[in-house]
Amino acid sequence: MALRAFPAYYSYNRKLIPPYKASKPWIAHFAFQRLKSLIRPNMSVLEFGSGGSTLYLADKVESIYSIEHDPVWFKEIHKELEKYPSVTHVLVSPEKKEGVEQYKSVNGLFSTGLDFEKYAHAADHLPDNSIDLLIIDGRVRPQCLKQTKSKLKPGGILLFDNADRESYQETIKSELNGWKMEMYNGVTVYDAFFNETRIYYKPSHL
Repeated sequence: MALRAFPAYYSYNRKLIPPYKASKPWIAHFAFQRLKSLIRPNMSVLEFGSGGSTLYLADKVESIYSIEHDPVWFKEIHKELEKYPSVTHVLVSPEKKEGVEQYKSVNGLFSTGLDFEKYAHAADHLPDNSIDLLIIDGRVRPQCLKQTKSKLKPGGILLFDNADRESYQETIKSELNGWKMEMYNGVTVYDAFFNETRIYYKPSHL
């Protein structure tokens, strides 16, 4: 696997530009290759964490509902996304308060004292069984998963980035029991560090 990925690793790290500048998702390289094969023009996408993935998908799917928490990042990316009518890009900033534990971000930088409850619930208004692809790559990922997995159609695709983090394991195990899973780790798109991205498929009976 490492030898197979070396050309990609060399190509990405010759430039080391931010993934969004290349309109590519910041995920494991082999997960990106797999994602390419799964994309269909009639897909509806729900995404937590906007950036390169949003730009990559913007002209390849029917619709994207992308949720971002960082106002500075939102402003920068939004300028690039405005030309795509398929994209609904929304800012849901965290509240400056000590909320309940599950809505605290333990992995994000500069998240101390912030509550992400509204962010995790930002897609509650979307109908169940209405989304073809769910991308969880933002803050409080366990809670985002719990709140939005019902939005996926039976047979729908879930992409969960950095799925190897210890703080995600309990929720992944309990919420995705029985889902088919593909694990991709190693070289990351335009990043010197390795990563693990998982792709899950919602069972047809759920």
